[in-house]
Amino acid sequence: MTVGLLSTIAAVLYGGTVSVLAFTATFARRGTLRREARSTLAVLLRGRAAE
Repeated sequence: MTVGLLSTIAAVLYGGTVSVLAFTATFARRGTLRREARSTLAVLLRGRAAE
């Protein structure tokens, strides 16, 4: 496998993970699940403030 293909796969997996967490942080019914998703997003998106 080439480096470009591995980088593309990693970017797609990362983007998918962030998308699922953002969706969960917004639309989860339980508040604890929303808070957990927001804290995980804060770790993945370093340098951005989590509100």
